[in-house]
Amino acid sequence: MVKYILNFAWLLCLIGFPTYGQTFKIDTAQINKYLDQYHDENQFDGIALMAYKDSIIYKKTYGYANNALKMPFNLTTKFQIASLSKQFTAFGILILEQENKLKTEDYVYQHLPNFPFKAIKIKHLMNHTSGLPNFVGAMWKDLDTTKVNGNKEMLLMLESKKYPLQWHPGSKWEYSDIGYCTLASVIEKVSGKNFKAFMNESIFKPAGMTNTSAELSTDYRSINDQELAMGYIYDSIHDTKTIAYAAPENSFIYWLGGFYGDGSVVSTVEDLLKWDQALSQGDIIHPESLKKAMTPTKLNNGEIADAWGTSYGLGWFLYNSENFGNVQSHSGGHPGYSSRMTRCPDVDLTIILLSNLSIPKFWNLNLLKELEKQQ
Repeated sequence: MVKYILNFAWLLCLIGFPTYGQTFKIDTAQINKYLDQYHDENQFDGIALMAYKDSIIYKKTYGYANNALKMPFNLTTKFQIASLSKQFTAFGILILEQENKLKTEDYVYQHLPNFPFKAIKIKHLMNHTSGLPNFVGAMWKDLDTTKVNGNKEMLLMLESKKYPLQWHPGSKWEYSDIGYCTLASVIEKVSGKNFKAFMNESIFKPAGMTNTSAELSTDYRSINDQELAMGYIYDSIHDTKTIAYAAPENSFIYWLGGFYGDGSVVSTVEDLLKWDQALSQGDIIHPESLKKAMTPTKLNNGEIADAWGTSYGLGWFLYNSENFGNVQSHSGGHPGYSSRMTRCPDVDLTIILLSNLSIPKFWNLNLLKELEKQQ
């Protein structure tokens, strides 16, 4: 059960972390000042939350879930979490492995017989070393922009053998949305369920995540949920926030709207905190599976893969902090939405940021780095 021990933004918290034998300081006034700056520059609207063990120690909202209606945010406000969704796809695969229905060492074609790249293993898709092309590039220009494209169209394009591998699987790291869409198709084939149903039955429902769903579309209009925050894009030229899905009908927002597995989960800060606790408890994701997910990827030559200056496991970026120990983090961005979740299991600290505003500076908004300055 989540306990709420801090709702006041002026309080200075001193929390002891026995693991590291030190007192961890949270100067909430400074955190507020940091977030205020982003909000004042129209670079953040949404919810910021920090939790220690099972208690929320910091929570603050900025802006509105719906600007026109002046609808406030709350812990159950829903957001599209974009690429933060990838962890659930990865853990879905690991659950099937726990059930002895597949192995991460299996070749993809063993489960998707028409998959043309015989050297790609499931683990290569999970750790972004498959060598598959990504949307941006050759495949992008070949998609039919007069209809909604999704996983089915992607697999057919791959099966056409028109798009060769960029490198031998396991020899290089490069972020790949296509890899995670393919994983969703593997989950469907092996489980015999559609992706949304599998995620709900295997992850969300057992974790008590009652306001979370793995949609089969990223199109806001098809989700049609009144609890979902309206997504906005900030226009710096006109200093306005426009509704993301007010874009023209030929916008990529629509014709790329049918992909899932890489970024189609809708969730809340409350549910993501429940998920964080479920990971620690080890009932849904067994300890050995969690360890596998949080182990840095090694390339074929034995070197740790460089993932934008960090390491990468299975659905998580990994690095080490002097003050907070092991750090497990992922961000997400989709037209109208931005997200970040950071876990520091050595000190039982979790940070969640969900925003209904897509802006470039969000990627610089890092509460853990701000906390580092306070130690």
